[in-house]
Amino acid sequence: MLALILTTALHAFPGQAPPGQVPDDVEDLDRPLFGVDADIAAQGEGPLLPVRATPAAEKIRRHESSVQAFTDDIVQALQDRAREEGLKGAIRLLVDDVRGLDVTKVRSTLLPRIRRSLKKGEGPLKDGAGLLRVTIALSEERGHLWCVLVVEGPDAPPSTVVVETVIDRELEVALGAVSRQSTGRFVLERMGPLPVIRAAAGDDRRCPVLDTSMIDVDGDPVLELAVLTPCGVSVFRLDSSEIRQVGKTLPLPGLRWPRVMLGWLVTIDGDRFASRDEATLGPILWAATSAGHSHFVDVRGGRVVEAPRDRVPLSGVVTEEGPHSLHWRFGTPVLTLPLVSPGGIDLLVQGLPMRLRDLARVPGRDAWVFVTEDGALMARDDEGQQETLSPERVGDRFLLVDLDGDGDAELITSSAASPGEADQLVVRRLDAALSSSTVLLKSPLGGGSVVSITPGFVDFDTRLDVVVVEESGDEDMVWRLEHAP
Repeated sequence: MLALILTTALHAFPGQAPPGQVPDDVEDLDRPLFGVDADIAAQGEGPLLPVRATPAAEKIRRHESSVQAFTDDIVQALQDRAREEGLKGAIRLLVDDVRGLDVTKVRSTLLPRIRRSLKKGEGPLKDGAGLLRVTIALSEERGHLWCVLVVEGPDAPPSTVVVETVIDRELEVALGAVSRQSTGRFVLERMGPLPVIRAAAGDDRRCPVLDTSMIDVDGDPVLELAVLTPCGVSVFRLDSSEIRQVGKTLPLPGLRWPRVMLGWLVTIDGDRFASRDEATLGPILWAATSAGHSHFVDVRGGRVVEAPRDRVPLSGVVTEEGPHSLHWRFGTPVLTLPLVSPGGIDLLVQGLPMRLRDLARVPGRDAWVFVTEDGALMARDDEGQQETLSPERVGDRFLLVDLDGDGDAELITSSAASPGEADQLVVRRLDAALSSSTVLLKSPLGGGSVVSITPGFVDFDTRLDVVVVEESGDEDMVWRLEHAP
């Protein structure tokens, strides 16, 4: 049931005032929102990033507006970056993505204040309809407000600026931000349907998702979702408003597909596989399928080249040198030992079965978790002994990551549902001896089949997310799993 997984397109929100024009419904932008005298508000003193604003109680005591202080931090950071990179002139401000805030309040409260500060302040950047463009993405994350700005122009490569502040009551009301309290639970968020991938223009045939992986294609803090299908590799941005494809699908070489179509997709450091005369590649993908594909996919450069043949990369066994791999058997989800290092050396690991479906190493230990040929969830402990982790059968793939930040990895699987039955996403905690597991979360999602589970950073905070793709009929739904402390 299981195979393995953003900045957004530049656009202005409907009704946004033209660059350089302040909306008529915004009055006296220097006036504090709650009657506090903003004329004596302190200005930001430096380009320290990320910027953390003064706590709310301190702002009130000093008669400051936290909204204006956040605005000043944003403008100061922009001007400092412009000086560093020699940028100068009028800029167009575009709101790109808003998460956990009221979009209307952002447009009517924060954006005009940024424009006014750019007009009144001193610096190389001014508000207007110039060639430079600043794309703004705002996100509320666990009581903090993050603003990510991407500055770009015709002769300037994109440059990212990050500003952060603690949400107080004024910011909460002014921008519709809600500071979430500690709950100690896992939260599932339905992000939206994945756009349908077609075999060709005008072709009604849908290409099913085989696997996914998170990859950075534009250099910002948020990752994009790479999707492997029989049609090739596609990349999508996971916006709060919609999920959009970036660029075109890169096709894989034509091969005969077996009845069971499977795929494996892992993000790797492309520079380790580049020849000396090649430019820096950055992150690329290793794609393998049950049809016999094994290719490196450079989504930035639009290239597909051959990878080691008859091998499948493992997302759960990755070192600085790259992913380890297992040997592949045509048309089956069953993989075989020996384990192969990134350098192509066969490795002997005592206590593992010769045939299995997926394998991951427990971080910091000489211990392993694996799914057997018949779907049993097992562990090989530090002493080389095998233990059963669950009496229930699981899907072909699983994920072993530290979601709650406590130093111990959680085990995320799907259930071994029969065709037509609703799948279950399950989060488990392993005991220290790797002899059992405890279920922390079990959800049927939308009643479909889980086809991929992959870790990555979906937003601007530092906590790891898990992106799940669920197939339901002719639709692939994208879910986000996170820990809410």
